[in-house]
Amino acid sequence: MREARVTVTDSAFDAMGIAGLVSLCRAAGLRDVEELACRGTGAVLQVEVAAPLDEDRLAALDCVDRWERVADLADAHLYVVAFTAPELPERLADAKDDLVGTCDPAVDDRGATLSLVGPQDAIADAVDGYRTAGVSPALERLGAYEGGDRPLDGLTDRQSETLRTAYELGYYEVPREATTDDVAAAVGVDPSTAAEHLQRAERNLLDHHL
Repeated sequence: MREARVTVTDSAFDAMGIAGLVSLCRAAGLRDVEELACRGTGAVLQVEVAAPLDEDRLAALDCVDRWERVADLADAHLYVVAFTAPELPERLADAKDDLVGTCDPAVDDRGATLSLVGPQDAIADAVDGYRTAGVSPALERLGAYEGGDRPLDGLTDRQSETLRTAYELGYYEVPREATTDDVAAAVGVDPSTAAEHLQRAERNLLDHHL
C-alpha cells in the first residue's frame, strides 16, 4: 500500500468545474472538509463553515448533486454536499475504485492538499486522469502508507465508523437485524452515503484478505 500526498492550485478547481462550490464555501468561512465518500469523478463531503452557505446559490450549482444542512452549532454550520466534477474524465472512476480514497483533504485560500492511498499503479492512473483533464497535481510526497498494519487501518474514518456501527446494530447478522436506513440514521448520513461507505469498506477488507 502506497500513499501520495499531492496539492492542486485554484486553477485546478476551474479545470474540474467546481470553482463555484469552493468559492461559495470560502465565502461562508470554510473551516474544515471531511470526505465521506469518494465517487471517482466526485465525492460526498462534510463541510464546516462559520456562517450558513448561500443555499440558493448552492442549489443552483451544476456540479452539486444534492446537499443537506445537517447541523447548526454554536459557532459553526455543518453541510453534507455531494458533487460531481463535470470536467473530470470517467476513467477516473475506474482508477479510484482501486484506491482506499482521496483521504484527508484540506482546502485553503490557495488550493487543496490530499492523499491518494492504494497500489502504486492505481495512484499513477488517478494522477494521469487528473492531468488528462488539465489538472496538474504537484507531488509532495510518495512513500509507504503509514496508516497502520491492521486491515481496518486501511479504511477512512467514516468507512470505519459506518462499518462498526453496522456491525453493532446487527447489520451483518443472519437474519439481518438492521437495515441500511438504520445504519444511516445512527451515523447521521443519508442511506445512499451509508451504503457507499459500507461497500467501499467491505471491498477494502476483502482486498486485504483475498
